[in-house]
Formats: sequence, structure tokens, C-alpha cells
Amino acid sequence: MNTNFTFRTYSFLATIFILALSLNLKAQTSHDVTASGSSFSPSNLTITVGDEVVWTNTGGSHNVDGLISKFPSNPESFGNAVGTGWTYKFTFNTAGTYDYQCDIHGAMGMVGKITVNPKQATGPFTLTVNFTGMTPHVGENLWLAVIDQASKIEIGRVKKSVTSAAFSIDVAGIESGKSYNVDFFADHNKNGVYNVSPVDHSWRLQLNNVTGNSVLNFAHNTTFTDIVWKNKLTVHFTGMTPHLGEKITLFLKQIDVGIYRDTVIVPVVAAATFDINSFKIKPGISYNIDFYADHNKNGTYNTPPTDHAWRIPLLNVKGDSLINFVHNTTFTDIFSTTSNESLISDSKDLRLYPNPASQYVQVLLPKNSSTIDFIKIFSITGAAIDEKTYSDNQESLRFDISQLKNGIYFMEISSGNQRNVLKFIKQ
Repeated sequence: MNTNFTFRTYSFLATIFILALSLNLKAQTSHDVTASGSSFSPSNLTITVGDEVVWTNTGGSHNVDGLISKFPSNPESFGNAVGTGWTYKFTFNTAGTYDYQCDIHGAMGMVGKITVNPKQATGPFTLTVNFTGMTPHVGENLWLAVIDQASKIEIGRVKKSVTSAAFSIDVAGIESGKSYNVDFFADHNKNGVYNVSPVDHSWRLQLNNVTGNSVLNFAHNTTFTDIVWKNKLTVHFTGMTPHLGEKITLFLKQIDVGIYRDTVIVPVVAAATFDINSFKIKPGISYNIDFYADHNKNGTYNTPPTDHAWRIPLLNVKGDSLINFVHNTTFTDIFSTTSNESLISDSKDLRLYPNPASQYVQVLLPKNSSTIDFIKIFSITGAAIDEKTYSDNQESLRFDISQLKNGIYFMEISSGNQRNVLKFIKQ
């Protein structure tokens, strides 16, 4: 996500700078040393570049002498004059080992040592993958993805046309302490999509416990791994200034079966230009990309123009797909097949209300219908979430949905030998 900020006045910019400087100073690590009698306490310190040491004289006449003229191996000089009741501070900005003494009591053992370690880089870092022996794949395309092993989040993806047997691919964004799977495949049959080996050739490397910029070396081999490659949908938004500070919700709906395959939420739009990604698209399938901005900020979907909603068809997916969306006012009611009061199944009589709902939905059966036998709740991905069985005759009942996360769900209602599936929204 790209973020652009505009500061309207220089005074505001100055305020931000001063605040940032203040926060940086407060974040500085400080170490205390006491000078008293004929010793420094502690006399040995290990710190990090940028840390501050504060010496406090609590008794007697002393000083801190770390001058290079006295200790030539010190990376830089520091120290103060002999006196009583003083406090002396010094920030160490150069790594190395520093010796110092009290000039009056040095011969009596009033000496100290400070070891200053370099700052440990935190990243983000860059991963370089060096390929050799790729002659069998010259003229083919190679896809590579770097995936966080713990969160399963993909942090980078590269598509490269292989023109030589040896080449390198760089992926930025790996972080210290994390581990990654590096999945890649050569489109050996040149059909533009991933096929399980040996049709395509695919491999997995692992990068564990990152400490900095990293290098992995790969020599071509035939020990393949099914990496279960996921195609990536990117919706690139531009001109979204009217919706800064609002929530954007995107639904990926498979057209032929009417099932929602993914829901992606941007809690707060921070910039006019940003991307939303989904990894739920599959080759050969067609989808509707439905999305809306919660323009009235009430937390639920309302028919345009109260909220602003759009639909973009994505037909016959070939592989990774990019959709460019420029803000416009040609809205679509993305839930137009239903009303805001209820969602009605093909039976036209079986109803759920209220819909959307936050605490419960009421299931209403027509009088000539059989009793409800059981109800199942499914997520938009088809995962079963809840199920209840009923034995009493009833024409209506409440189903508690308070524990569900906000989103779209499906309710399968079994009544006699009939089964109906209704869609509802938890908000």
C-alpha cells in the first residue's frame, strides 16, 4: 500500500519533526555509572551504538578520562574535568572498546571499560536467490513467491522470463527472526498456469531465522515439490480520495455457483492509491469482484448512493490477474438480488430477518411447510461453522449469530425432505 501525506503548513511540519526527534531521544537507552570512593560502579559495561552512559559522582573528587591521548586504542575521546558533585553524560556513536580512568585515583584501580556493540539491523532485508543449471527451462517463464512460514502471508512474488542457465532473483521485505518458504516453478508446458510436477517443474527452498540480507543458491535438479501454487488477484485502486478514512470491503464471488470465495477488508483507507490482494482465484473460473466503501460509516452495507459500491467481472481466469480500478460514480447494488429487510430463497416463502443482523436471525417457515429438522451455518469458503438439530414443531425460531465474525454466511435449513440455502450478513 502506498501512502502519501501532504502537510499544509511549515509550522505543522516543524511540529511533527520536533515530536519525532523527541520520541527518538526518549527511545535512547541510558546506562548509569556511579563514581565514589576509588571505583566506578559498574566498572564494565556492554552497550549498543547510540546508547548513552551517565556518570554520577556521589562522593569525593573524581573525573572521567577516556581521551585518546591517554588511551590511544579508544575509537573516540570522552571525559570531563576533576570535581565534586557532578553528572557527566556521553553518547557512544562508534562501535569498539573504550577504556577510561579517574585521573586522581587511577593508580588505585579507579578504572572502567565500555564495550560498544554495533546496532543489530532489524530490516526489512532482501533475499537473493541464485539459480544455476537452468538450461532445461530457457525460453520458459519462472514464478517465485516468498511466504512467511508462520503467518502463511506472501511477502513477495516475481515472474521472470528465463533467458540463460544462470540468473538471480531479488525479493525485498524479509524480516529479522522470521522464517520463509521460497516456492517457485518453471512453466515447463508453457500453458501459463501451474501444473503439478512433472508437467511443470516446481521446488521449495527454506530460509530460516533471518538475521540480515540473505542468499539462497539453487542448482537445477529433478527433486520436485508440489508447492500448491496460488494464483494472485490484485485490484489496484486509484483516485479513492472521497473514501479516505472509510472502510472498504471486497468480495470475490464465483459466478457459476454463486459462492463467495473470499472477503478482504481494508479497515481504514489511508491513501488515494492502494492494492487489495486475494489468492482465491483459480484458472478457468469466472468471478464477480464486488466491493463497497462504507461511505456513511455506519459499519454495514447500504444500497448506493448511501454507500458506494461497484462490480467488476473477472472472466475465465488465466493465472495471476491485475484489475485497475479508477474511482467513479457508476455504482452497482452488489446485493441487488435481495432486500435490506430479508433475503428470500428460491421457495419465496422461507425468510431470514433481520438481514443484515448482529445478534440473531429469525427463521420463518410458511404455515404449510414441514417443521425445521436442522440448521447448518457455512462460511463464504464453504467451511461448516455451526449446526443445530430441532425436534419441536415450529414455524419460526431465532438462531444466535452473536459469536460469528462480521461477514457473509450461508444458512442451510432442512425442513422435511426440503433443503434451502439462504445468505445472510453478520455485522
